[in-house]
Amino acid sequence: MTDQTPILYYWGPCAMCAPVVAFAEEHGIALDKRDVEQEAPYQELLALGGDADLIPYLYAEGRLINGSDDAIAYLTERFL
Repeated sequence: MTDQTPILYYWGPCAMCAPVVAFAEEHGIALDKRDVEQEAPYQELLALGGDADLIPYLYAEGRLINGSDDAIAYLTERFL
């Protein structure tokens, strides 16, 4: 496990976000999930250079990882 839990910027009903959430749960990977429908996480994502219309984003090791496939690839490499 890393020192810092990866942050997942997502939206509950987002079909592209669901695979990342399911993968993390299936493999026991802790994520700090932040719903961009809420103002504070939305502003955080914008400040990091993300676009809420392109979620999910995983923020880990000081960088944004965009998209389900890339987020799952990162989690696989880092935690499995």
